[in-house]
Amino acid sequence: MTKYLTHKQAIFLNGVMIQRYTPKEHIGVKDEKLLDSAIMRPQSSAFGSDAYPSLELKAAALFESLAQNHSFHNANKRTAFACLFLFLRTNGWILNVREKEAEDMTSFVVTNKPPLQHIADWISNNLVQRS
Repeated sequence: MTKYLTHKQAIFLNGVMIQRYTPKEHIGVKDEKLLDSAIMRPQSSAFGSDAYPSLELKAAALFESLAQNHSFHNANKRTAFACLFLFLRTNGWILNVREKEAEDMTSFVVTNKPPLQHIADWISNNLVQRS
């Protein structure tokens, strides 16, 4: 059974990202509805079936929504990646990428808006089962 990220966890991670990298930036949610939408997206269903049937697609949907929605005042991209990492870790997987690759992919998702399957494939190609 998939364990989903919570609203509180996303807000907490936003605070951690800002305090760690840019402590002078404003911490907090800019748009609650956009945040809720992003957090709930992986749990969506259509006609009684999961809209995102695989863990990778659920993770991609979460990551894409958080990165593109800009629901926080600051650190949206960093928070999106941190949420992606936590979501996968909570479900028994580790995203095995270097920091530069994570930064590049996150920027690519925001700037180029690739198809969701492209993001899911990148996640899938970099997953390692947690021991």
